[in-house]
Amino acid sequence: MKTLFQILACVLLLTATSCQQIKKEEQTTTDTKELSLLERAEIPYLKGGSDVIFPAKPSPDFDDSQWFTNDHNFVIDKEGKLHWFGINNPYPPEGKALYRYHPYLGHLSTENPTGEWKREKFAIDESKGTEYVGAPFIVWHEESGRWVMVVETFLDGNRRMEVCWSDDLYNWERTYKAILPETLWLTARDPHIIKGDDGKYWVHLVSVDDSVSPTISQVVRLKTTDFVNFEEPEPIMGIANNVSWCGVESPFLVERNGLWYLFFTYAHRRYAETIVVVSDNPNHFDYENNRVTTLFGHAAEIFECKGKTYISSCGPEDKQTLNHQSTSLAELGWLKQ
Repeated sequence: MKTLFQILACVLLLTATSCQQIKKEEQTTTDTKELSLLERAEIPYLKGGSDVIFPAKPSPDFDDSQWFTNDHNFVIDKEGKLHWFGINNPYPPEGKALYRYHPYLGHLSTENPTGEWKREKFAIDESKGTEYVGAPFIVWHEESGRWVMVVETFLDGNRRMEVCWSDDLYNWERTYKAILPETLWLTARDPHIIKGDDGKYWVHLVSVDDSVSPTISQVVRLKTTDFVNFEEPEPIMGIANNVSWCGVESPFLVERNGLWYLFFTYAHRRYAETIVVVSDNPNHFDYENNRVTTLFGHAAEIFECKGKTYISSCGPEDKQTLNHQSTSLAELGWLKQ
């Protein structure tokens, strides 16, 4: 009888252990079940206030006009100083159009993003020329040991993307050559540049694909190593919204914890609307299914400085009594789900 009880106890123990193991395996399967892309994504958000960082106008007595800033770029130099480059102009005089009268590319610098900014000479001054210079983006070109800027200018009577070079961020040498003049759409603008894992520089632009109906507002990528020769543009995101001048603006791509986040302004729906789309593939972003969030801001740029991540906003439209029409900064946070 004692032996029988011992056998029964062993059977019960083995059964309990087996059940626990099955339950543990089931729990592990549930815990490791593949989450959707949106479930894995972090959610970017603005922490605290979004505050003006400098007056849009170079000085109170510069002229009689009200000034504004628009698309811009932040750059940290080799000494750690922060630079702002961007559209910085007076509202157009009578007879000139807001998005055709862009005579100046502004330049300011600071030691502290929320501290005092010093106004430098204009990076490009077209006030006596074409009266147009558009959104810039600047990166350090490792291969040549120089700073390189991609910016929209007027060349041969059309808006084109142009490359400029500098040794010090203060003096710029223009090339006066259009990037891919035969194939890059005239609607292309608002560059953003990162160095990809393939060793090439990825230049992101917005443009319209008008070969289909309805037309597609899209973000495209050009690749280059020397900023002289460029690969043909490839779309990475599109919205079939039938907007001939491109409804998408100001792309900015961020890689974080194995996922990619595409920030862009959808200004022709709501001026201060920045949408964030997530992807696990930097070559394709699904606007319809993978929108993470919508932020308040126009032409947002993101950068890290002194241990914090910042996101900016700007723009000449949506003028209100207390709207400074300059550039503002907020700290950017990321919420884990």
